[in-house]
Amino acid sequence: MIRHYTILLPFNNIQPTGTVLDAARQMAGSQGYVEGAFCRQVLPIIAGEGITLPGDYLTEFEEEGRQQAEAARLKYLELLEARDIPLGDLDVSGLRAGWTEMVGSGPEGIGEYARLFDLVILGRSVEDSAVDWKTTAEAVMFDSGRPLLIVSDEIPATIGRKILLAWNGSTETARTLTGAMSILTDIDEVLVVTVKGAMVSGPAGEEVCRHLNASGISSTARTIDRGTSGVGQAILEVADQFSADLIIKGAFTHSRLRQLIFGGATSELINTSSVPILLSH
Repeated sequence: MIRHYTILLPFNNIQPTGTVLDAARQMAGSQGYVEGAFCRQVLPIIAGEGITLPGDYLTEFEEEGRQQAEAARLKYLELLEARDIPLGDLDVSGLRAGWTEMVGSGPEGIGEYARLFDLVILGRSVEDSAVDWKTTAEAVMFDSGRPLLIVSDEIPATIGRKILLAWNGSTETARTLTGAMSILTDIDEVLVVTVKGAMVSGPAGEEVCRHLNASGISSTARTIDRGTSGVGQAILEVADQFSADLIIKGAFTHSRLRQLIFGGATSELINTSSVPILLSH
């Protein structure tokens, strides 16, 4: 059984989706607590001589935020009912769900709040060019200390049975693997993939396999060329060939500034992968 005890579903100014709830139900199993959190934005206070905002504008913005939060809450309840997931408190047993509204804290507040949970699940559409989910993902990865599962428009029938581990020898990937082992208890097979020229100083993929096999997890190692595509695309191609239902990767091994300027495998994967991807920094 794949299960997780406490799961946070952050909705940073966006509406809940069935895909995120389906992924949460898979990961939670029969004893998990799933909490939806809608982050409602407020206008920043602008200080400066002669700068004022009309009171009716502030009132209108506040009311629009309340309406969006209420629409999100009702949508969340509708999705829960369709999946037969009852509302319940954190400290009771069984599969249950909760709801919270966060006002004005932004992505940083989500990252801090996520420290209370075992896993964060974030949904994004491949066609979605909005930045809200990206800023939320970065806040969770850099501020929460918890693993982040990103899912796309559709999820596989199972998550975490056939895993592709994108191994580059880094501390971040080792940390993500440790987090995955604590939440995935029904793994069939792990393919440890190393991309030539994309390793940092650290153990080889074959050594990772030895330790996984010794702990009872069937695994094999494969080294691939990146070819003319990026590292992320090369990993996605192997994931498709392997029929992976989860990709595990350390996030932002190189500095975030370097990634923002030049791109990187993490950015490429979280922007384009249709396979669920588990990340931490």
